[in-house]
Amino acid sequence: MARIPSFVAGMIAGALVAASTAAVAVTSGADQDTTPWLTVKVADAMGTRDTITWVPTGSFASSSQQRVPRYPMTAIQGKDTRDLKLAGVRNEQVSAQLAIASGHRLTDVEAVVGDLTGPGGGKLSAKVRFVTYVPVQRSKSEVDWSATIDQVSSAKEISGDRNPDVVGDALDERSSIDVPAYAAQPIWFTFRIPKDAKPGTYSGTVTVRADGSSQASYPLTIEVADVAVPDPAGYRFFLDVWAQPETIAQAHGVKLWSDRHWSLIEAYNKDLADRGQKVINTTIVDNPWHHQWSLGTRQSQTAMPYSSMVGWAWDGEKFTFDFSRWDRYVETARRDGLGPDIGAYSMLAFQDREHLTYTDTRTGKTVNEYVDLGGERWRLAWGTFLRAFEQHVTATGLLEHTWLSFDERPSDMMKVVKDFVHEVAPAFDNRISVAGSINTEAIASNLSVDWGGIDQMTPEKAEERRKAGKTTTFYVYGWPPHPNTFSYSPAVEARMLPWIAAQRHLDGFLRWSYNSWTSHPFEQPVHIFTQGDEYLVYPGLNGPMSSIRWEQLKDGIEDYELVAQLREKSGDSDTLTQALAIATRNLDGRGKDVTDIGTARAAVVKGLTS
Repeated sequence: MARIPSFVAGMIAGALVAASTAAVAVTSGADQDTTPWLTVKVADAMGTRDTITWVPTGSFASSSQQRVPRYPMTAIQGKDTRDLKLAGVRNEQVSAQLAIASGHRLTDVEAVVGDLTGPGGGKLSAKVRFVTYVPVQRSKSEVDWSATIDQVSSAKEISGDRNPDVVGDALDERSSIDVPAYAAQPIWFTFRIPKDAKPGTYSGTVTVRADGSSQASYPLTIEVADVAVPDPAGYRFFLDVWAQPETIAQAHGVKLWSDRHWSLIEAYNKDLADRGQKVINTTIVDNPWHHQWSLGTRQSQTAMPYSSMVGWAWDGEKFTFDFSRWDRYVETARRDGLGPDIGAYSMLAFQDREHLTYTDTRTGKTVNEYVDLGGERWRLAWGTFLRAFEQHVTATGLLEHTWLSFDERPSDMMKVVKDFVHEVAPAFDNRISVAGSINTEAIASNLSVDWGGIDQMTPEKAEERRKAGKTTTFYVYGWPPHPNTFSYSPAVEARMLPWIAAQRHLDGFLRWSYNSWTSHPFEQPVHIFTQGDEYLVYPGLNGPMSSIRWEQLKDGIEDYELVAQLREKSGDSDTLTQALAIATRNLDGRGKDVTDIGTARAAVVKGLTS
C-alpha cells in the first residue's frame, strides 16, 4: 500500500537493513540516564523527586487511549486518582494503564492484580505488560506524500532530547522491569471478561510495587453489563491485515520454511485470529511489492522481500506450478482460525513493469522476465496459471473462498485483467479483490477504498454493495496524518478506526502491514515509510509482541460488534447516530476528548440493555 517517489529512491538505497540472524531482544536507548535538561523538565512535571504513580488521563476507563511520554514535560495529571473503575461486556477484553516514575532508579517494578471477584464468586483474569519505548525516526519518503512526524504526533506522547526522541508502543510481557531515574514507566493491563461471566460488579485491587515494597494500592471495580460480543471468529467486522511470513523467520533467527518457522507462523496466526482476521493473504509471485529503486534498479519496498508461495517453472514449452507451499500456508492458517477468505497477490506488479519470475528447468536458473501487460507472453503465462489455479482450488474445495487480489492498481489496468480473467478463468469473475481507488468499485467484488475516496463510498453505496454480497472496507497508509496507526499516532486513533467504519456503514478495515519489520525494529524501526506503517506488532521471544495501537484496534473492533448489535436491534436510531457522531467527532487524536469513546460506547451498551 505504501509508495515512494522515484526522485528520493537514491536516498533510500543506502538505508537497506541486512537480515538478522540474532535472537529477538528488546533494546532501546530509552534506558539511558536522562540529560540534565530532561532531568529538570521531568522533575518539574512530577512536582517531586519521590516515587509517584498516576492514572494517565486521570481516569482508568480512558487511560489506555493516551500514550505516556517517557519524559513528561508538563504537570502530570492523575496523581490524585485513587479509585479505578472500568466497564465491560461479556467475552471481551478491557485495556487500561497506570504509570510510575521516580527521582531515583527503580528496580523490580511490578503490578499485582488481586482477585477480581463478582456475582456468584465469578472471577475475571488480568494480564500485565510493560510499555516499551522505541526510538522515533523520520521516514525516508516523507519529503513527498507521507505524513511527517510533526503532522502526526505531539509532545504529549513523544519525548526525549532528540538523540533520539522515543515513544511508548511495544508491550513487553515480563514479571518486572527496572526504570531509570526521571523516566516514566507505564504498566499495561488487559482484563478478560469470560463469555459466561454473570453481569454485575467485580471488585479487586491493583498494587504497584518497586524496590521491594508497595508504592501504591488501588481499589478496582469492573462493571459487567448483560451484553456479550461474539468470539473473534464470529465478528462481523471484516479485518484484513497483511502478514509477511519471511520476516518471522528473519526476526527469530530460524531457517525460512523450517519446522520452527512454521511453528512461529502459527503463533502469529493465532494472534491475528484473536482479532477476527478474515483473510489469509498469500503470494502467487515473487515480491509482489517490487518497486522502482535507484538508477533503474528495482528492489522490494519491504526490508525483506516477500517470496512466492507458488513455484513457477518453464521448460521451454510450457509453464508448470507447484502449489505445495501455498497449500500448507493456507491449511495452517485455516487451522489457526484465519479466513475464510484467501487473497492471492498478485497478477499485477506494484508500481513496476510487469514481469515473470520462474525457474528455467533446462538450466536450473531463476529468470526474471519483463513482459507487456496483455501481451502474448503475459497472456500465455497468466492464462496457464489461472487455469491451473482454478483447477487446483476447485479440487481442494477452496474456490469459493479464493480471491485474485490487487493493490492500488489503476482502473485501466484492472480492466485489462478483468476482461482476461473472464476469458480464461470465468470462475474468478466475481472473485476479484482490490485495495485502492474508488474508481475500481465496479470491478472489485471485495473493495477496500483508500482514505482519499472514502467520502465517495457513501453509506447508501456501501449498503447497496452489501446487499449484492460484496464486502467494502477502508484503509489508511502513509496518509492521512489522522487517523492512523503509526508507532507515534495518538493511541485513541486506532480505537476510533472501527467506529469510522461503523458510522459509514463499511464492513471493516484493511492495513498493510502486520509485521514487515526491519531487521532490528527496536533499534532501527524505519525502512522507508512512516514509522509503524509497515507493522502493528513486534517480534517477541516466541511469537508476536503486541503494541498499544494493536490493542486499541482490538478494543475498537469489540465496540464495532456492539454497534452492529444495536443497529440490528433498533436501526439507525437517534441514540446510535449520536453515539457514532461523538466517537468520531475529532479525527485528530492530538486534540480529541479522551472521554468521547467511553461516552459513545456507554450509550450503545445502554441501548442494548434497555
